[in-house]
Amino acid sequence: MTTTLSRRLAGGDTTAMADIYRRFTPELLRYAARFVDPALAEDAVHDALAGTQAALEGRGRHVELRPWLYRCVRNACLSELARAGRCAGELPGDLAAGDGHDVPEAAARREQLRQALSSLERLPPRQREALRLRALAGAEYDELAERFGLNENATVQLVHRARRNLCAAMAA
Repeated sequence: MTTTLSRRLAGGDTTAMADIYRRFTPELLRYAARFVDPALAEDAVHDALAGTQAALEGRGRHVELRPWLYRCVRNACLSELARAGRCAGELPGDLAAGDGHDVPEAAARREQLRQALSSLERLPPRQREALRLRALAGAEYDELAERFGLNENATVQLVHRARRNLCAAMAA
């Protein structure tokens, strides 16, 4: 069923998104509520579904819809938390702290995540956006090429430079 919905959306079927909203919104809201308060969860799910529609509708690109939606909601929750002013070390649940059984290990992961997010923000805007879209939103290189007005090879190089610069910033 999700394959059919994904294909319908990719094919430009204008009713596919309504079916996706109806089918997935309740479970995505429950998932988002694990990370953010209910008001922010609604915003995160709406943003994720709107982003899915913009990324896939009529583009002929088929994705595994359920994992795509969950990844988009997770990323939207991170964005909502950032807009709400929470720092990475305060991310709830499995977004940052792991299972909570090993406190020193969880603290080290939080510090590493905080450092990575800080380093990410210091990247040039184009590199930062390319890396976010590729690594967090799962965008394909052809999508990035279209977005940035580059050929696919130049897009691969852009993402590679972003990763290399992020690693260098984190090591410094």
